[in-house]
Amino acid sequence: MSLRSLLVPCVLFGLAACTGKPDADVVTPDPDALSADPLYGVPNVDDDDQNGEVDWDDAGVDGENDRALLELGADGPVELTLAGDVDVVRIWRDGDIVLDAGVTTATVDGGTLEVEFGGFLAQATLTVTLVDDPDVTATRALTSAPLILNNHMQSAELVVAMSYTGRSGNEAFVAGFSDALGESFTPIDLRDYQNDVWVQDELEFATLNSPDHRMDVVIDSIRSTRGGLDDVPEDLFEAPDTAVHTWGSGRATSQDSFGNLEVSPPVTVGGVEYPFGRIYWGTYRGKGVTEELAEFLEDQRVQDPFQVDNSWLCVGHVDEFSSFVPDPTAPKGFRFLYADTRLGRTFLEGVSPETSLPRYRTGHGYATVGDMLDDAALWSANADMQADYLDPNLAIFKAELGLDDADIVLVPGLFEENELCGGDALALIPATVNLVVADIGTGTPQIFLPDPFLRADEDDQASDPFIAAVSALLPTSLDLHWLDDWDWYHLAWGEVHCGSNTQRTPVRDWWTDAMHLLEGE
Repeated sequence: MSLRSLLVPCVLFGLAACTGKPDADVVTPDPDALSADPLYGVPNVDDDDQNGEVDWDDAGVDGENDRALLELGADGPVELTLAGDVDVVRIWRDGDIVLDAGVTTATVDGGTLEVEFGGFLAQATLTVTLVDDPDVTATRALTSAPLILNNHMQSAELVVAMSYTGRSGNEAFVAGFSDALGESFTPIDLRDYQNDVWVQDELEFATLNSPDHRMDVVIDSIRSTRGGLDDVPEDLFEAPDTAVHTWGSGRATSQDSFGNLEVSPPVTVGGVEYPFGRIYWGTYRGKGVTEELAEFLEDQRVQDPFQVDNSWLCVGHVDEFSSFVPDPTAPKGFRFLYADTRLGRTFLEGVSPETSLPRYRTGHGYATVGDMLDDAALWSANADMQADYLDPNLAIFKAELGLDDADIVLVPGLFEENELCGGDALALIPATVNLVVADIGTGTPQIFLPDPFLRADEDDQASDPFIAAVSALLPTSLDLHWLDDWDWYHLAWGEVHCGSNTQRTPVRDWWTDAMHLLEGE
């Protein structure tokens, strides 16, 4: 094979396609030298000119910046051939579409091409052949990014929560975030969104990356198709390079809320590395997130979703009993926090039964710790929840995430059956694991947890034995903030994580770190 053949990728795709100078003495070159490096881009699913139409469907957008550039080094005419997912890939030159699903072969004069993707994880090839010398040809793989959901280990760029400053407002809750995060926290006026506080449930932040571009995607749940928080993604986040998209339609269940859609930190399971973690959600009597969203997330492949059983819970969200926090001293760099009712009982047995509980007297009907300890039905129900759901789900987490006991911190928790939910369970002690992790670059991750109020003096957190006990379980590298979420959230069947949301910074490159999960397609 000639030196000229070795240089085909450089000639046809420009010098950037070359990985090094060929050795003129090489007689049998590597066959891979005939193909240039793959080109990676992002699906053009945002709305750069903000005219209400996704850019892929809106040809000729002003300010378009989501096409990947491909340099043709050839001086003369070349024939281009597009193959693969041609329905969601097209090629532009000088402001015109030259290749798409309708025209897959065209001849152009060198120059710069723009590759546009209309789908997630689309895969195609572009073959370039010199018209004057058809023996000179090269093929370039074209791949668009998969959608990647964020996990708690990623740096926080923005935390949001609903805010109401009127009579009996949630000022203390909002102030807890604002004081710790400063400009990295944004309150959203509750009155603009029909008093719906559950901003975690409405939207999920995700990202699309390529070597030279980032696009954020806000997944808008089907939970609020009319009113409530339904307009928050469009009102506050939709912009050039930030897209809003909904998967699924029809009547939502509680499982379609995104407190029920979480992502682990990076893990290795059975020798397979998941550099972006694994997605998980809970099912309630077999029903999980809407089928269209579930299938889409499974098709992205790099975060391989799995499910646990939430059938014992009234609201039925995975954030009610599981979470992750960073820990630089941990074997994997994180700790998995998991609610345990046995520890909940052990904790209470170590507290004076005469301890007065003013919040629980009005909120749950228990005036003292002793009242809880004397409730045989409460302990029987918690024992059943532990045996039938919490322990089996923990086994699923360990298997699906490759966790061992050293990775897990069991956190005291207690639940109570609620007649309004047909006897399903809600948190009795505010669910500690229903927390927010926000590392805003100060060197210390900020952790926001629900105040348990297991004390007589409601204003004195330092006197709360539950806060002391849980703080001792958590990594010392964390800055803990115990927020008053009692009236607005806890008694309304949610906690701190349910009432907030966090946008995060992507930290790894799927085109290098996750290609082993995409091979074979």
